[in-house]
Amino acid sequence: MSAKLRTARDEDLPLLADVLCMAGRGHLARGPWDFVFPDPAERQRGLARIAGGAERSFCHRSVFRVADLGGVASAALVAFDASTFDEHALGRAMFAAFAALGLSSERSAAVGPLLAPYLACFPDMPRDTWIIENVGTRPEARRRGLVAKLLEDALEEGRRRGFALAQISVLIDNEPALRAYENAGFRVVERRATPEFARLMRAPGFVRMTLALGGGS
Repeated sequence: MSAKLRTARDEDLPLLADVLCMAGRGHLARGPWDFVFPDPAERQRGLARIAGGAERSFCHRSVFRVADLGGVASAALVAFDASTFDEHALGRAMFAAFAALGLSSERSAAVGPLLAPYLACFPDMPRDTWIIENVGTRPEARRRGLVAKLLEDALEEGRRRGFALAQISVLIDNEPALRAYENAGFRVVERRATPEFARLMRAPGFVRMTLALGGGS
């Protein structure tokens, strides 16, 4: 059964919410979105709002690519120009989701300090770089090569746009993801680990991986 790749649509928001959650967790039991939205139903609604709301960030539907398997949206990732979004775009999208869900201002105010160790450790996204993030596959569709196809498609898009370098970030010790990205040609160029991140996430930190695309923006 062959996969069909396409841009994300509004009807994909449940999948995109799942992918955001999966990508945040990586190989861990919990990720940043589990802290932001502890209740599973609230988390699904909140992430769908972040992916589909008016405020655009690198978690928005507009930068997602989806792999259909047998007509079912089964995997997705985002690929975008690092200069597209400012550093506060995701925060604005998150607070807009809080407001849409009717969550209290106290909850909203607590998010920044809660996620500070995570955000401080997350790799920079240099300008003039083609960024790939938020990669995930539904459990029942794994081991079908969907991520490899999505990565190949995303990298080719970066080349078409003239970028010289692509980047992706991975949690340290997430060996399956590291192997998948190394197989695609990425190599580790930076490691960020802090005690504060380890206490929050139960993982050392992140690695930043890059791949030369051969273009020049």
